[in-house]
Amino acid sequence: MFDETYREAKAEFARCDPDRMAELSGTVYDHLKKEIRIKYFKRVYSISYPGGEIFSPQDPTALPLDEQALILQYLTQATGKPLSGSWISYAELPHGMLHDRPFRVEAVEPLAAAFGGQPGKLLAVARGLGGQEIGIGDVGVMIPVFPRITAAVILWTGDEEFPARANMVFDASAPGYLTTAALYVLGAVITRYLKKMVA
Repeated sequence: MFDETYREAKAEFARCDPDRMAELSGTVYDHLKKEIRIKYFKRVYSISYPGGEIFSPQDPTALPLDEQALILQYLTQATGKPLSGSWISYAELPHGMLHDRPFRVEAVEPLAAAFGGQPGKLLAVARGLGGQEIGIGDVGVMIPVFPRITAAVILWTGDEEFPARANMVFDASAPGYLTTAALYVLGAVITRYLKKMVA
């Protein structure tokens, strides 16, 4: 599935103007090297133009195709909208209600299972992704994914009566950069990173 999404994103990237992509996405286009530099989580990646090859001097390991597609989609779909400072849930995204339940199963419930009994651990691993604590829930962390997309993970610890709960929300400007389907993938990627770091 991601092979086709990646190929489509790469083709669209080659069709777009690199200066405009950089301006709207908050990234930098190097005319000499013909590459766009972008901060993704805490690492800086370079994307060759028009080829769309993604690499990082900080990490020689190739990103999975779903993440490469997200980077290319972010660049080609960017509208330049500033961060709003307010949060929306996946269900509040355009047509998000249609896939909210699968999103919760894949991206949200595993966070409650992984961190419900160790909320301090969520804060520690989120900081490894550039995250900062926010005053929501028992533990809330804001994670800057792209220059103009932030997500937040919120955790409510459990007790004898109620199990731990979690939620993942996005800055309200996120639909100006990624489709609802791509934000679904992004949510799953964030959860994958957080769980991997705690393992």
